[in-house]
Amino acid sequence: MENLQTLERSALIACLAASLCACATSAWPPVTATAPRAAALPAPRFDITQVGAGQSTRYVYCAMPSCPVPSVKTAVLPAPTATPVNPVAAGIGDKKDVKLTVDISFPFNSSRVSDADRDALIDAAQARPQSRVEITARSDFVGPPAGQHAVIAARAKAMRSIVAHQAPGAQIIERQEVAAPRPVARAEQAMQRRGTVRFPPPADVHMKGNAK
Repeated sequence: MENLQTLERSALIACLAASLCACATSAWPPVTATAPRAAALPAPRFDITQVGAGQSTRYVYCAMPSCPVPSVKTAVLPAPTATPVNPVAAGIGDKKDVKLTVDISFPFNSSRVSDADRDALIDAAQARPQSRVEITARSDFVGPPAGQHAVIAARAKAMRSIVAHQAPGAQIIERQEVAAPRPVARAEQAMQRRGTVRFPPPADVHMKGNAK
């Protein structure tokens, strides 16, 4: 009886050993799970394409190849670009500031006209060749009356010659002003000896009465 049990235990141990060997054999070599690698996608390309035609034409920003394709009837127009504006062609800056009244700053005891005042007077006279012109010549309080009138005459002649040369058809009226014989501030003295050339606009005269 004891021998029979011993044999059964031996057979059971042999079966267990065989099973363990089979499991160890089937698990070798080890299997490593590897995740499938995703394929690299190409970078998207973008473009500007035309949609519509005529007055309804517009341009859209889209990703290729999903951009809309113009049909055969759709005219493909170039993309709008900004056109630079030529100031000369557009007439910008070609007009001068023509004054109705030009003041001439004469030096003390002189009838010399500066270049800037001469240019302003020439522009005003050329703009109104047939107008009426009022010239006012002045002298400050310094000097005897005879000398003051001599300076006034020379200053009036200097202004009149410029106007007559640039506007031959102008009607020139001259006035003379002599300052009172009392001292004034230097700034006011400079105002006393300045000359003035005025181009009054033509009067709009309406005749009243019944038209026959």
